[in-house]
Formats: sequence, structure tokens, C-alpha cells
Amino acid sequence: MSLESFFGLEESESSGSAEASEKFREQMRKNAKAIKAMGKHQKKQSAQEDKLAKILISFLKDPSKEAAVFLVVKLLQDNVPGAFILAVLSISDSRLQKDTMESLSLLLQSKESDIIKFRENEILSDDFKQELNEWGELIYRAGALLPSKTLNSVLTQDYKLKSIVLDLIDYSLEEYFKRKALEYSKEKTRHFALLSIQSVLIKLRDLTQEMSDVEWMESSQN
Repeated sequence: MSLESFFGLEESESSGSAEASEKFREQMRKNAKAIKAMGKHQKKQSAQEDKLAKILISFLKDPSKEAAVFLVVKLLQDNVPGAFILAVLSISDSRLQKDTMESLSLLLQSKESDIIKFRENEILSDDFKQELNEWGELIYRAGALLPSKTLNSVLTQDYKLKSIVLDLIDYSLEEYFKRKALEYSKEKTRHFALLSIQSVLIKLRDLTQEMSDVEWMESSQN
């Protein structure tokens, strides 16, 4: 698998279409099945995943997070690990970011270098670049809990990033820029989203290649 294979995107229409979103909102108004499904998902996790799932569910019970709920439910249905989803979402909300960082603090004690490689002429201050790098590192560390399962669930069979995953990254960055009073076009937000996730996926791919056969099987089956 080449590095370039991670730079592709799923060609199908984004799962977060207006029609699909409206149908989902109607379902949520009737019976809140999605929240119950997340509760069942939560019970199957390890102790750490259990704690992270509780943080995620608490965040998504906020009525103002309806757009995020739609995306998260779809990702859980695709078997994307809850820790990875939570790490992606973390930058969208300051409280969520703090809770997630604290929950994954033991995984963040060592860092070799910045995970996101910004261009020299990138229009972001050093402070924002640092915060985005910390976010990228958090996503990587969360994915590294189950690296094979993470890659298998966020990529299509031909190793293209699923559009629903990119939708969640876009959402998280848009919310982050809003709370920082920064204005970027959807195209620029997508640029930062791709830059962030590509770096994470490449690093996770490298991690799985370093794993033994037994470790790889355990990571895929959990």
C-alpha cells in the first residue's frame, strides 16, 4: 500500500446529506434510539473505552450537538472505535477537549515530533498550529489503541477515506474555528481536515506494519 493511497477520498455522496439528516432528526425526536444504541455500545468497551464512551454520550446529549450525533451514530454503525471518534470531536468543544485530554493523558506523555506538517506559508499562528498538532496527536493515540480496527473501519476496501469520517473532521474544525473567532472557507477547512487526517492515517499504517501477527490479530478483533 503506497502513501498516496491514503490521500484518496470515497467517491460516493457524503453520508450527511440534507435528506438523510432530516430523516435522522425525525427519528431522534420520536424515540432517541441512537442514544440508547450508544449506551449498548458503551457496555462492550474496555475500562478506558467505557470512560471515553461516557464522555462522548454526555457531550452528544446536548441538543445543540445534533449535527454531531448524526455523524457519530453513522460512524459507530461502521464499527469505528469510540475513542477515535471522541478524539476527532474533541477540538470542537473546550470542555470535551479537556475531558478527552485527561482521559488519554497517559498516552500523550511522549511525542517524537509534530504529527501535522504545515507549509511554511500556512495562514495560522504558531499557537493554533501547536493546538492542531496536539489534536492530531490525540487522534493518533486514540487510534493506536486499536490501530488495525481503526484503519479497517475508516477506510474503504480500496483504502480511500470514508466521506463520513471527513464530515466529522470538517464539523470539528468548523466548531473549533468558530470558538476561536477564525473565519475560513469550507475549502480551507477541508484543506486542514485532510492535512490532519492524512498524517494520522500514515502514522497508524506505519504502526500496524511494526506489529507482530498476534498483535495485529488482537487489534483487529477487539
